[in-house]
Formats: sequence, C-alpha cells, structure tokens
Amino acid sequence: MVAIAPLVRRHRFMPERIALHAEELAYLWQRRRASLRSPDITLPDLTYLQERIEAHLQGLLVAGEELAPMLDAFLHGDQRDEAFAAAWALLRSALPGNARKVLEAFAAARGPVLEGFADALATAPATHTAATLQAALAHGSPAHAAAAALALGCHRLLDARSPRLAGLLLDASPAIAPLAWRALRASDGPAPLPFGEALRGPSTALRQAALDLAVWRGEPWVLDVARKLAAEGDETGLGWYAALCPADEQHAALALFAGRPVPQRTALAARLGQPAAIEAVLAWMADPDPVLAAAAAQAWEQLTGLSVEGERRALPAADPLEQDFPIMVCLPDLTRARQQWDAHRERWLAGGRWCRGFDLQTTLTSEAQHRVGLQARWDFAARAAQAGTRLLAPPVV
Repeated sequence: MVAIAPLVRRHRFMPERIALHAEELAYLWQRRRASLRSPDITLPDLTYLQERIEAHLQGLLVAGEELAPMLDAFLHGDQRDEAFAAAWALLRSALPGNARKVLEAFAAARGPVLEGFADALATAPATHTAATLQAALAHGSPAHAAAAALALGCHRLLDARSPRLAGLLLDASPAIAPLAWRALRASDGPAPLPFGEALRGPSTALRQAALDLAVWRGEPWVLDVARKLAAEGDETGLGWYAALCPADEQHAALALFAGRPVPQRTALAARLGQPAAIEAVLAWMADPDPVLAAAAAQAWEQLTGLSVEGERRALPAADPLEQDFPIMVCLPDLTRARQQWDAHRERWLAGGRWCRGFDLQTTLTSEAQHRVGLQARWDFAARAAQAGTRLLAPPVV
C-alpha cells in the first residue's frame, strides 16, 4: 500500500513575512516622526499611517515566542527606526522575557539608536519596564538617563523634581539635554526650570526643546523671547513667532520674514496665516524669480485652500550633469489668483488666521481638523496654551 507522509510544518507563519513586516514598521515609524509637525499631513493622514503601523505590528506578533530571535539583528543594530521596530514589537508582545531582552539591548545601545529605544519604551506599556527605567534615570549614563526620562515622562511616571533630571536639562551634549526637555513636555511637573540657560546656549536642538516646553506650559514671556530670537534669525524663534504673532505685529513679522531665503520665507508667511500674509503671498507670486513665485503659490493654497497651479517650468541647471533631469516648478496662474483675491478679499481681511480656507483664530472645527495640516493643529493648541487653556497634549514622540 502506498503511503504519503504528512507534511511537517516548521512554523505557523511565513518567516520571510516577519522580516518584511519589521522593515515596513521601521520605515513607517520614520515617516511618522517626520510627519508630526508637517503643514501638509492632516490628522486623517496620520491616523491612516498609525493604522498601517499597527497592522505591521500585528503581522509581527503572529511569530509569538519565535519573534525575539528573528528581530535580534534589528534590536542590536545601529539604525534608530529598526531598533524601534524590534523593541516596540517585543514590548507589545506582552511576554516578560521579551521585555527583558529589550531592556538589555537598551542598556547596551549608544548614539542615535537610544532615541529609537526611547520611542519604543515611551509608546509601549510600561508594565515590565518602569522599574528599570527609574533605575536608568537615577544611575545610568547621561544618555541612557535622558532616554529613560523621556519614556517615563510619556507614561506620567517622571518626577520633575528629580535631581538627576535637573542636571540632564543642561548637559553639554546636544543629544542629551533636548531629550530631557522633551520628557518634561509630557509631564505636568511644577518644578522651576532653567529656561534662561537653555535658551542662551549654543545648541539649536536644546533651544528648540526648551522653547517648545515654554510654549506648551503657557509661560508668559514666550512671545517676547520668540520675537527676539526671530530678529536674530533663529529658526525656532521664527517659527514660534509666526505661530504666536499678535494681529498688530503681522506687518512687522512679514517684513522680518521677507528677509529670509526661499522657501522659508513663504513657509513662515503661511504659518503666520494672518490677512497681511495673504496679501504678501499674492505679491510674491508675481515675482520674476520662478522659485519664489512657485513657493508662494504653494503658500497661497495652504492659506486659502484654493489652487492657482499654472505652467510647469524647468529651472536653469547650474551643473551640466543636471540638464537631462532639470528641477521642475509649478508657476502660479496670476489671473486666477487675482480673481480669487477679488472674490474673497473682504472675508479674508476680516479673518484672524487662515489655513486651508479655515479661520483658526478662535475655533478649530471638526471639518477643519480633517483638512488642515498637523502644524496648524498644534499651533492652534499652542496659542490656547498661551492664553491659559490646555486643549491638546503636545506631540512628544
């Protein structure tokens, strides 16, 4: 009698798919990090991105107890987002042994990879990690202590009066102090903070982290400092001055922004959003410089929600090697822009802050939340925080 031996399955899943899920998860997390303050990515866009991240996580969790060895290269590698993908998946698996493996890899990590671990430890449940993170904050290296502080802050487990945290806030390394300031952005601690020293320091990243925290805490001196930093050309100061600028300073702000290079000039005007910004962008669209005109057309759509897309033109190539692949820009249709201005001028001039055709001066409607970019959403909440009302938690991770 002929017999056929039963197939022996080595896995309950396809190992090749586990690698693909891990790679996609790392890539999508990098995209999420880059999108959190984007003027173009909307809340539905971010929600969809988060759903894709979660779907790849579920694909990884199918591997069960076999997941840890399959992610070992990512967990102990030198890529920030790959380390995040591995650590987050293992922590979300809810197996205590996997949490131990993540914490061991965290203790051995160095450089930018630590921020990947901080992201994972901050966004996964802290059931099996909180005690080790507290120990890392108290006794670990400055870099590990700062990463642990960020994770603890996101879980509302950080003591803002910690003596170790106070030292981290002014650490000389530009990679350490910003993490400590971001940790406090997720905390409501009342401890006095060394804002002055951080804002006067040479580190751009530290200045940004400290000023961001001051904005979200509603510190009354923020506008004055942002205005001063903006006048000095500081990018963080320019951005927050555009977001917080009062109506009676809009023309002065635009005069300041006009001295900035393109496309920063038009991006700042769009973030300002006030009526004078619409007028300035309209004028810039008529500029003979095609780069400025094209950037102004993009800012116009960001402000009004109306497209003025016109002729596509290739920019002159500075390098002969670029002549076969020239950079293309889309110039504005000035006739259409002027028609839109004539049709909406009175309404726009009567508004407060415009983004995608919505006036965000006092209200962020449900429809607006689906249409405006995340940058405008956070700016609206930041202005509310400056006025004494906490509407949204600031983006931390």
